Amino acid sequence: MRYLTTVTMFAFLAALAGCGGPAPLTSGPVSNSGKWTEEQLKQTATEFHNKESNRDVSNERVPLKFVDIDGKAVDLALYHGKSNVVLVVVRGVPRDFGGAFCPGCLAQVNALVANYQEFKKRDAEILLVFPGPADKAKVDDYLAQGYVNKADGASGLPFPLLRDTDLNAVKALGISGDLARPSTYILDKKGNAVFAFVGADGIPGTVDRPSVQSLLTRLEKLNAK
Repeated sequence: MRYLTTVTMFAFLAALAGCGGPAPLTSGPVSNSGKWTEEQLKQTATEFHNKESNRDVSNERVPLKFVDIDGKAVDLALYHGKSNVVLVVVRGVPRDFGGAFCPGCLAQVNALVANYQEFKKRDAEILLVFPGPADKAKVDDYLAQGYVNKADGASGLPFPLLRDTDLNAVKALGISGDLARPSTYILDKKGNAVFAFVGADGIPGTVDRPSVQSLLTRLEKLNAK
């Protein structure tokens, strides 16, 4: 039997309470800071799935407006006719249990960044939506814990991070939870949502989200039409 250290146990409980279960502890110890290791996040990402849409997206449009991390307005219409869009809504900072980041969300952003060029090859832009009123420092902490930032602390995120401070987009999409349920959409170049998966709230939601490979495969099929 493998016994948990005090630090590992605190991290385990924080992630479990915060949004739904930790990454497998067999992938390596939690760091001395009590945060998830990158190895654990990568292991968690291997448990994401290739399920079909669980929302009706027939001829659906997602005419949503956001604000980027610098406060600049971003309208999804800007991408119409130019590229497909993979819109990913993470949980943000959960309101309960001390606001521990969801390890599934950290694993997801880590995997998206690692495979960003594969999305670009399939004529797609990733837009990451961070819901809730967290300040820039908290968003930076999220990226750091996802092992996205560069060694000097500068952002290494190669795609836009959008804010949904007042949860207007979350409400419009019907994905409210503890801030938001983890949700992923693929929009074609006309702005039509051709794929939509809304993950479970609470404990099941950690790995209840599409894998990178499943998204890339869907984009290939979309481009072949």
